[in-house]
Amino acid sequence: MSKFAVAIIFSIMASWRHMLASSFDATTLQRYAHASSLSYLSLEKMQSSEYLSLSRLEPLLQVIDPESESGATVFRDNSNDNTKKLIVACRGSANPKNFGTNLKFNLVPATRLSQPTPSGAMVHEGFQDASLGLWKELAQPLLARIKEEEDVAEIIFTGHSLGAANALLTSVHYRTSMSSSSSLSRPSIVTFGGPKLCNAILARFIRNDALKDSTILHLVHDKDPVLANNQKLWNDLGFVDVGIELQCDPNRPSVHTAADENSKYFFSSF
Repeated sequence: MSKFAVAIIFSIMASWRHMLASSFDATTLQRYAHASSLSYLSLEKMQSSEYLSLSRLEPLLQVIDPESESGATVFRDNSNDNTKKLIVACRGSANPKNFGTNLKFNLVPATRLSQPTPSGAMVHEGFQDASLGLWKELAQPLLARIKEEEDVAEIIFTGHSLGAANALLTSVHYRTSMSSSSSLSRPSIVTFGGPKLCNAILARFIRNDALKDSTILHLVHDKDPVLANNQKLWNDLGFVDVGIELQCDPNRPSVHTAADENSKYFFSSF
């Protein structure tokens, strides 16, 4: 999985340039992709990955939920001396239990997200269970690390595929655990190749309440066979998107800015 990041660098369409250029330039998005890729590796194997030095990420801790075998790695982003960020990268499918999580795709009541949800809110059964188990392992070391680190300016949750689903739902658990007055209570969520995971009622609640004022950006492309093959199933079962889901060019490693007025490449809803 160490070559995953190569496949998900992308082009961004003109209408979103102004919103994304300041926070999500090409280098930043590539760094989040590298974090998602590195999360597939153990801390020991991570040290020999070219992505670790290229990205200027420093792995701080890694956890695995013993029940679902979902995992996450917390990185310190050392790319900017003036702004310290912590990146929580949730690992994608890496073993049979993870694939079993993916296959538990029934929509069930969203009762395990650390906060009350509206009547009729439904979520992917496997993702709800895995994200809760992962958060139980991640909460104490992550919150302790935040207290230990000085001047942390931003928390980012990211991940690929199953990791994308866990990143979004784990960020809901994280937000519930933080004081609303804290500047770190509004994490950013940037994911790659992530599945749909809930119905419209829960999607609206996550956007407008649970993760209000958080950036939720999902990057996908139409060459991804997993996403393409599951679209009809998700639509038939009532799954919808959460946040901004953007179709990307899988072959061009660039992010267009406001200067690229004549760009031919763009993304649309997937």
